[in-house]
Amino acid sequence: MTLAESTTDRALADSCLPPAAVIAIDGPAGSGKSATAKALAERFDLLYIDTGAMYRALTAAALREGIDPGDEAQLSALLIGAELLLLPGRGEVEVHWNGRNVSEAIRTPEVEGAVSLVSSHPLVRAEMVRRQQEMGRAGGVVMEGRDIGSVVFPLATAKIFLSASLEARVERRLRQYRQRGREVNREDLTRDLAERDRKDSERPTSPLIICPDSLVIDSSDMSLDQQNDACARACLVNPTLDLQLDNDLDTARREIPGHYRFAYAYMRAMARFYGLKQFGNEGKALPRGVLVAVNHISLADPPLVGSTYHRFRVHTIAKQELFKPWPLNHFFRWLDCIPIRRRGFDSDAFTEAEAAIADGHNLMIFPEGTRRAIGHPGPVLNGLGIVVQATRAPMLPIFIRGSYGKVPGGSLESPLEVHYGPVIRWHALDILAETLDPKQISRRIAALCEAAYGELQARSFARIPQTEFEKELGQKQLQKFAVRHKKVFGR
Repeated sequence: MTLAESTTDRALADSCLPPAAVIAIDGPAGSGKSATAKALAERFDLLYIDTGAMYRALTAAALREGIDPGDEAQLSALLIGAELLLLPGRGEVEVHWNGRNVSEAIRTPEVEGAVSLVSSHPLVRAEMVRRQQEMGRAGGVVMEGRDIGSVVFPLATAKIFLSASLEARVERRLRQYRQRGREVNREDLTRDLAERDRKDSERPTSPLIICPDSLVIDSSDMSLDQQNDACARACLVNPTLDLQLDNDLDTARREIPGHYRFAYAYMRAMARFYGLKQFGNEGKALPRGVLVAVNHISLADPPLVGSTYHRFRVHTIAKQELFKPWPLNHFFRWLDCIPIRRRGFDSDAFTEAEAAIADGHNLMIFPEGTRRAIGHPGPVLNGLGIVVQATRAPMLPIFIRGSYGKVPGGSLESPLEVHYGPVIRWHALDILAETLDPKQISRRIAALCEAAYGELQARSFARIPQTEFEKELGQKQLQKFAVRHKKVFGR
């Protein structure tokens, strides 16, 4: 790369990447994630956090203490009681375990051979994810691993799935070991990497997958510089598209017709009355042409979330029971609502929804299908994936909190908040379609939406911790809502 090209990349990054950008890099072992993550951190002046090193540090500690890599309970206890520190920098990251620098000790074949099993345990992953999110939530970081985009940071500014053939990855690993003064048998390394690929992809907890919104880069035939350049360009894709979003508030307000003005006036009055606070889209209108996916906890969700839109036209998918009797049908149709039969596949509703998006309008959907327990968003049903695959419309996840326990003027026990996530674009759908059927793709889309709700809820709880009222109410609702879900959907 020339100096001019490097300067251009830095200028683009300065103008496109937000200050709190999070770049998530996932991929199989030996694909060059660490080298590229470090290069991107230096290029864009971000901090590099090597999440794989965290699992290796635990693995190395377990091997030193004679703990079986398959013993989840002992591994979890070892991790929870340890001080694990990463010192990110422009070069190799230093890894410290209980004050001891283990940066070299974690890069051995023995650790490589055991780390997949160690990292597969749910208790271990839960604690690691908590630490990773804590380190990276402030933003301005590059993180790499196996589930950074799918689990740790589902709302990352840029997600890259870095792939390479097994042969190319074996060759890279051999070079790495030689640089460290080690000689490793090629056949053994090939077998070990293939087995690690299998374990990483098949493990039940946070398997290695391609997220539907990832930019997939196959670097098998690339040099490291070419790989780094391709990933740097990928980092700027979403921020560049974000600059093109039509969310100008003044223009949107001028386009609103009379009946929408009436509806929005009511919604805004309701929001002010209950003290609603909005985060993530302040001073802007709902971006045009997106699929708005909102979690559902109360019948008041549609007008409260709608009070933040300021956009014409927004079509809303709603249960068909709301459209009876005739006056209500006329009223909801007047506001571009689409009735849907919730049991079975309602082809008429989906056809109408897809037509609305094709016309450049917005579509609001409650993808959980019915109200869910407070503090427990999801599961998301396949309807979201059906619409996404049919339209390729970008998704805007929105999380509402506190609409069930709302009181005039606002409640300390049930804070009323609407949190906007970033617009999610489906870069990897065509690649996924090569190996997955539509139902499997819908499940991945649903899983990403669930993870987005989890992250937006965590951001809300970081601002105001979950209250005892919310905890108790959520527990009471879990069984009740599960019964209702089965009654509505027959499963």
